[in-house]
Amino acid sequence: MRGQRILITGVSGFTGRHLADRLRTQADATLIGLDIKPAPPGLVDLHFQCDVADAASVDPAVAEADPDVVFHLAGLFRAESDRELTRVNIGGLTRLATALRQHRTGRPVRMVIVGSAAEISATRIGRLPVDELVECHPDTAYGRTKWMATQLARNEPSESPLEIVVARAFNLVGPGLSAQLDLGDFADQVAAVVRGEAKAVQCGTLEARRDFLDVRDAVEAYILLAEQGRPREVYNVCQGQSYRMGELLDMLIELSGADVPVLSDPASPPPAVPDLYGDAKKIQLETGWAPTIPIRQSLADMLGPLINR
Repeated sequence: MRGQRILITGVSGFTGRHLADRLRTQADATLIGLDIKPAPPGLVDLHFQCDVADAASVDPAVAEADPDVVFHLAGLFRAESDRELTRVNIGGLTRLATALRQHRTGRPVRMVIVGSAAEISATRIGRLPVDELVECHPDTAYGRTKWMATQLARNEPSESPLEIVVARAFNLVGPGLSAQLDLGDFADQVAAVVRGEAKAVQCGTLEARRDFLDVRDAVEAYILLAEQGRPREVYNVCQGQSYRMGELLDMLIELSGADVPVLSDPASPPPAVPDLYGDAKKIQLETGWAPTIPIRQSLADMLGPLINR
């Protein structure tokens, strides 16, 4: 990606910051951010603070950015309404793609959009691990918007200047993970106990097993897909094995070096999907990518800053 102009939407978010850090240190490129929030100082060369679904803001931003490569990470995981999820997750991709097509007529743009394991139906998983051919009938509003975005990418005409690749990410973990997600919440609570600000970790059932991948491994996968991924194809970005949530909470407590009580709600329902993990053979065979960061290191790097803040 040397010498290229790279646009990262959602650059101020969890994955966006890690991707920009990686590109900043290892790629001679112009980094451009687009996010509804300000970009951290020094993260990118140029930043557009705007709503990705707002045409009046996005169209001139894309024209000025003039990107060769786009990583579309902007989106919502939770929102006040399903309508807002659709407006941002589908409307944002549609607006961005339209602006890119209009601006880059005749010149290709490599584009990676990030899907989600939430696209996969809880009741139609079949055998494990799940590959990219698994039947997708998402059970949540978020999953449905991600599945719709995947379909938009796969239906991009071959004559379009947009060469869109879908990275279907499973559960990411690492420094800066939001406390809105289970592992981020566990780490936040463990750190609060260590700092003397709480007495115990409170949680629901810990029996679910999920596929967790370090965010720094994920951004390496996204970069390789931008360079080598086949347009209109979906690639699982995952560890390829699952971990029990209780096992990961125990690991966080062990890493803290403290005696941290856990209060699990006995009334919490069992997980709708007991186990889910992906098959990463496709991306490994086509790009040579493989995860390198052990889950214990991911948890340690996430927990340390929380304890010391």
